[in-house]
This record gives sequence, structure tokens and C-alpha cells, in this order.
Amino acid sequence: MKNDIIQALQWRFAARAFDTSKKVSEEDLSAILESGRFAPSSFGLEPWKFLVVNNPEVRASLRAAGYDQAKITDASHLIVIAVRTDADHLPDELVARTAAAQGKQPEDLQGLKDMASGAIARRSSATAAWLSAQTYIPLGVMVETASLLGVDNAPMEGFDVAKVNEILGLDAKNLSAVTMLALGYRAEEPWPKARRQSSDVIEII
Repeated sequence: MKNDIIQALQWRFAARAFDTSKKVSEEDLSAILESGRFAPSSFGLEPWKFLVVNNPEVRASLRAAGYDQAKITDASHLIVIAVRTDADHLPDELVARTAAAQGKQPEDLQGLKDMASGAIARRSSATAAWLSAQTYIPLGVMVETASLLGVDNAPMEGFDVAKVNEILGLDAKNLSAVTMLALGYRAEEPWPKARRQSSDVIEII
């Protein structure tokens, strides 16, 4: 299994061109999205939302906001990963779902709420950046899951956030776009990988 993981990551590359005639199955798409949903987050706050954009007109608008990257419209599926901007609501939601999962009352988890609320309060002006950084965790998990399934993928940061938020109406949903993930099947062969050697990036202390 460990060899399968490494082989899948060696196989993957950030696809620039997608075969428009090929579609990712609903089963594979569901597995990719579920893997992102189960990604870890600080205190379990899960400060994100994944928007699967299927509407061709909306995707065309997103392509314009994404500096005309063809993969935004040509990939089988496009996922916009957004961060929650209503940070103060996250602790209460965390407590509510934790209480439901553990068969407890929310008031039994006051300690958890205090820790999560305190973490948000301590960061104050840096909270938005902290929560946005966490959205890269499910992005990475989805990239790996897609690769294990043989689904090509391309994460993107190159887009006008304000325009994407406007197109998708994210401000009204207390969300802000952070990254996009295109999924599909490559229409070109990749260049050979030019990764740094293990000895250059791994140090045992």
C-alpha cells in the first residue's frame, strides 16, 4: 500500500490541459470530497466549505476571474475551497456537533468551547489568515485522494478573490475563496519531475 501511495504521487502533476470528453465518475468525486471533509483542522473547527461548480456559465465567469486558465472550464469538475469568515460562530457549531456525536449536552463541553473561542480570540487580527491556512489541509488531502484514484488534478491560487467571491455570492454566505481544485483527465503528458532529493528536504534531528 505504501508503494501505491508513492507511485500515485510520482504519477500526478498539476495538469494544465484537460480532456473535455472525459468525466470523473460521481463515485470518485464523492470519495475526493469526503476525504476533504474528513481532513483535520485545529480544534476540529472545520473552517471551510467546498463548492462544486458545474454550471458552464458560472465556470466561464470564473475563468475570466482566473486569468483565463483553461482548466477552470475544461476540467471535468471544479471545486472552490472557501474559508468561513464568521469565525465567532465556529466554536458553537463545534460544540453542537461534538455533543451530538458523543451523546452529551452542549453545556457539558464548555471547556472545548472555551479553548476554541480562546484560540480565535488570541489571534484576533490574524484569525482570518490562520483559518485560511487550514483550508490547505483538505486541499492536500483531496489532491492525494484524487491521485490515488487516478484522477488528474490541479490546485490553483491564481485568481481574483474579490471577483470569485462576487460571482459565487460568497460574501453573503460568510465565505471567501482561497483555492480552486480542477479534477479530470490529462490531455497532455507531463514533464519529468524535478523534485529536490530527499537529503535536501528531510533532516533527522
